[in-house]
Amino acid sequence: MALLSSKNPSFLIISLALCSFLFPSFVFATQQCNHHHFTALLHLKRSFHFTDGSFTNLSSWNWNNTDCCSWEGITCDGATGHVISLNLSGLWISGSIDSKSLFRLGSLKSLNLAGNDFVPSLIPSGFDQLISLVHLNLSSLRFYGQIPLEISRLTSLVSLDISFNYFINDSRLVPLKLQKPSIGTLVQNLSSLRELHLDNVNISAQGSEWGQALFLSLPHLRKLTLQYCSLSGPIHSSLSQLRFLSELDLSGNKLSSVMPNFIGNFSSLTSLGLRDCRLHGNFPESIFKLPNLQVLDMSGNPLLAGNLPEFPQNSTLQKLILSNSGFSGKLPDSLSNLKFLNQLHLWNCSLSGSLPSSLWNLTKLQFLDLSSNRLSGPIPSSQGNELLNLKEIMLWNNFLNGSIPSSLFSLPSLQALDLSGNQLTGQLGEFHNASSSELEYIYLHENNLHGIIPRSVFQLRKLQTLYLYFNNFSGVVDVGLFQNLKNLYGLDLSDNNLSVQDSGGNSTFLSFPQIENLGLRSCNIRAFPNFLRNQEVLNQLDLSNNKISGQIPKWIWEVGNGVLYSLNLSHNVLQGMEPPTPHLSSALQILDLSFNMLEGSLPIPSPSIFFFSVSNNSLHGEIPLSICNATSLSVLDLSYNHFIGQIPLCLGEIGDTLSVLNLQGNAFNGTLLQAFKEGCNIQTLDLSGNQLEGRLPRSLANCKKLEVLNLGNNQINDTFPSWVEALPQLRILVLKFNKFYGSITLPKTNQSFPMLQIIDLSSNSFVGGLPSSIFQSWKTMTEEDESQSKFLHRTLDAPGNMVYYQESVILMIKGQERELTKILTIFTAVDLSNNYFHGDIPKSIGNLKSLRLLNMSHNSFTGQIPTSLENLAVLESLDLSQNNISGEIPWQLTKLTFLSILNLSQNHLVGSIPQNNQFFTFTNESFQGNSGLCGLPLSRKCIAPPSIMPTFEDTNSELDWKFMWIGFGVGHGVGMGVLFWTLTLWTKGRTEYNKFIDGMLSLILPSTIFSLKRRP
Repeated sequence: MALLSSKNPSFLIISLALCSFLFPSFVFATQQCNHHHFTALLHLKRSFHFTDGSFTNLSSWNWNNTDCCSWEGITCDGATGHVISLNLSGLWISGSIDSKSLFRLGSLKSLNLAGNDFVPSLIPSGFDQLISLVHLNLSSLRFYGQIPLEISRLTSLVSLDISFNYFINDSRLVPLKLQKPSIGTLVQNLSSLRELHLDNVNISAQGSEWGQALFLSLPHLRKLTLQYCSLSGPIHSSLSQLRFLSELDLSGNKLSSVMPNFIGNFSSLTSLGLRDCRLHGNFPESIFKLPNLQVLDMSGNPLLAGNLPEFPQNSTLQKLILSNSGFSGKLPDSLSNLKFLNQLHLWNCSLSGSLPSSLWNLTKLQFLDLSSNRLSGPIPSSQGNELLNLKEIMLWNNFLNGSIPSSLFSLPSLQALDLSGNQLTGQLGEFHNASSSELEYIYLHENNLHGIIPRSVFQLRKLQTLYLYFNNFSGVVDVGLFQNLKNLYGLDLSDNNLSVQDSGGNSTFLSFPQIENLGLRSCNIRAFPNFLRNQEVLNQLDLSNNKISGQIPKWIWEVGNGVLYSLNLSHNVLQGMEPPTPHLSSALQILDLSFNMLEGSLPIPSPSIFFFSVSNNSLHGEIPLSICNATSLSVLDLSYNHFIGQIPLCLGEIGDTLSVLNLQGNAFNGTLLQAFKEGCNIQTLDLSGNQLEGRLPRSLANCKKLEVLNLGNNQINDTFPSWVEALPQLRILVLKFNKFYGSITLPKTNQSFPMLQIIDLSSNSFVGGLPSSIFQSWKTMTEEDESQSKFLHRTLDAPGNMVYYQESVILMIKGQERELTKILTIFTAVDLSNNYFHGDIPKSIGNLKSLRLLNMSHNSFTGQIPTSLENLAVLESLDLSQNNISGEIPWQLTKLTFLSILNLSQNHLVGSIPQNNQFFTFTNESFQGNSGLCGLPLSRKCIAPPSIMPTFEDTNSELDWKFMWIGFGVGHGVGMGVLFWTLTLWTKGRTEYNKFIDGMLSLILPSTIFSLKRRP
């Protein structure tokens, strides 16, 4: 019993020794922190700043609480009281780092300062004093400059994270660098490293350099992320030796190499990121069979090829992100094997076929994005009980058809549904549980849906955005239906068959939700909706193409309480503005009042205006000089009014911001603008249809971005402006109906007019012969590639959205002026008619292989029709009338199977008219006035039988017959059908003309604005 007595010192010693061995933390639980570390931490805190945005002020760090081991973010060694871990990550502490105090914590094993808002600075030197560090995290701290060499001396490091360090200086990104030392020097002594994260560090190393450095120094590496490090390829084979890798991310580097097969051999890999790496070649299917792979991101590699494989039954994939890559083929039914998948992103690939019903078996799926593919067929119906977790469905811009299953709207977790830009039809059915739905975003625009809008939609209390424009919805929509949608901020019902009415009076005025973006274009509205008076956050309003008449009320300029920046009232019946003359909101940056009946003087917009159009009204008077106070003005369209006087010279001086200046169809006089400054930004200059005179200003050569120059129908007296041939972007040049004179000189270089697609010099006084070389340098007209066909329009970066401005041009077709308001970039035309050109028609004109319209009538050309015209395989209109051309009509012209308009009248042609293909469709008018011609369609028969037409091989006889019969149908007065069909619908099989043109650009002729809608 004496041995067990507490008074026995031997017992106490043995007991304490035993407890210290078995329970050291218990014995020393009361050990307080080291005094030197206590003071070092308080000095460190003194260098910090805490703002309202900080999550903490480190209140536990104070002089009264002497046990720093109990402070926030601190861990101590229980035996010594030394601080071994400091974790201040994500607290948004600002200020600077007192590195002297920090490096006094010499026992630190773990240091994490990530995600704070420290002042931009170099990484402080002295980290090699923390020799015990095992974990170091300095990510997202706005460090810049070079990573110091002493970090390479921390030989005990197991994880190192210095990623995402940069700051912005004068709009320039200043990143952290790892060049001296190089990555090889940094890691050469860090053989214990298992995790390395250097994302956004500028390493700038070749594939062999960084690949071998990692393999030689870090053979046991498990996690490696080097996103956006300016690495170049190829991916070196030495990387394959890192057999323990579980996470690899090289995204955002310009590897520009073939996808290596060895990537599929990392058996431990759980996450692989090779996004935006410019990889190409075939994708190794073995990657999909990695036994532990959970995350795969190969998006942004459009040159990668391959079909989606069959997925194994034991797949562990949770995130599959292959968007904007070259994957093609169909979606395999084996998608249902991805039992753990919660994200599937395959937008903008080349996937085709239908949506497999197995998609709905992915019970853990939260995000589905198959947008911008070639998927077709119906959307599979779902019972909904297997999609309890689905939050987003993105299927926009495909070819899906059929009706929309109403069960989609009832999915319990669904927040966003985007089916826009498809071919969906039918009516939307009512759906249950609408009041408890999680739906926030519904995008069904640009489809063929019809019927009434179901009342269930107006019960979606969490709904924020509803876009239904460009469908065939019908019926009356009373704005009072929206009173329960308190969260709604985006609404667009435009371009349906709806009639939007405001019958609620003051009740609607108060109950309508506060909208930011409101589109009610083409909604049969007859008066300004009363509820607009109460809109305080409205920034985009489109009431165009309605039936609103009378005057524009002065309260409309106060809508949005000063934040309205886009207002479109075009295509109505408005006569003027309610007096007194309104002070237009200073926030208004986009204003379209075109196609109304406005009278009076020009309303002057605010100085902040970006887009201003009052075209096609009855405004008059002179343009006040104050218009030039709009120093942000990019588009000014005053066309087709009754303005007079001189064009303000200052408009040429704001060319550094002005992109479109359209003053056509007025009565301006005087000389042209003269002072176009160097650096001029104008892309479209249309001054046609006025009374301008004088010479062309040579300062236009400063406008290097000029694409459209239209000065037709004026009184300009000058020689041919050969200096414009050097404008690198010029596409349309119209000088018709002026007083230009002299000859067309030889091009100074073989690079003249490199982008020209329409040139109209008609009805001037040009003389002389045409140089053969002039047609050899017009490269756009000599190319036959139509794969990049698109409509010529301006895409302008307006504040907060995108603005489209559609180009138009008037051409003489079949003796009549036709305005082409939607011009394909593949449409080419040459009009040299009504001048005094003479000599032979150059054979080099046959080089213009993409030419659609050629008019050389009413000149004095002699010689024969060049047989090289047979090369103009897509020519649709040919007019050589009223010349002195002789000889026979070349039989080679019968190869022009697209030709729907032909005029060879009033020449000296002889012989028989060719009897083949399109020539069967032309009437007497095409050949009259040639006394030597005979044969159909003329009544004059040939004395001798016509010579046998030479045969030529036709590689597409079906296409020839097709167009021959079209010609039969249009040859007697409606030949223009083929031409305009070709201008607007050139791509074979394009059945979505209205959707493509009016849906994607929302164009109201000849110009309008359209704001791109934000997706969630």
